[in-house]
Amino acid sequence: TGFKALCLGLVFVLFVSYIYTPIPDNVEESWKIMVLDASAKVASFMIQNDPEIKHKIKIQALLYPALQLIDSYLPSHRENEHSIVLTRDIAIKLVSLYLTKDEAFPQAMKRNQYMPLESRHLFKFVNWSILLPEKYRKDHVYTEPILGRLGFSLPALMDDRASPLLANDSRLQNLPLTYILTCQYDILRDDGFMFASRLRNVGVQVAHDHIENGIHGALSYMTSPFYLHLGLRIRDMYISWLDKNL
Repeated sequence: TGFKALCLGLVFVLFVSYIYTPIPDNVEESWKIMVLDASAKVASFMIQNDPEIKHKIKIQALLYPALQLIDSYLPSHRENEHSIVLTRDIAIKLVSLYLTKDEAFPQAMKRNQYMPLESRHLFKFVNWSILLPEKYRKDHVYTEPILGRLGFSLPALMDDRASPLLANDSRLQNLPLTYILTCQYDILRDDGFMFASRLRNVGVQVAHDHIENGIHGALSYMTSPFYLHLGLRIRDMYISWLDKNL
């Protein structure tokens, strides 16, 4: 269908939208990595453990990143279910198209009842009741996940290469200086907050900018025909951080 083609197109755009420019071998300088949106799943620390990379990663920047697939009902998912850019339904469709053709999966994901029994140990890594600042927990109540309802398991859901938040502390502590930008009106807001908390907990240097009036993908709307002031603001904040840290 046309909608499915659109979703597949969006998946492609999101996963190739990160800038990955290797410095030639004769230049003795660390790499700098920038990732946007869902591309963080691919780039965030998978690159850190790539044996083909000869240069040490100096910094990484994650702009409104998607960093986990195992909990589809975080506070930011509830508050921004009908967001103007990335709705919860669209996000679930994108994940579903990436993982499986089984039509039962997106329905199970909407109910947040799609993870297998053997995934229980992973939820400590995305426990928003601990990792989110109190301001963003608000009156939301954390409940234990309901597991084993789907009837089949998708290994990619539990792969930390797809969900960097699932990495254990010993892997996270090897990450470089990290810049994270999150937006209030974005279902991915809590992914960024939780990642910032976990990185700080293991001693990784983190710079975290949160835009209270921000929307997902704002950086993409700073040019014609939109000229969104918010996008220009995010650009300037990011460039300012780069100037100080490159």
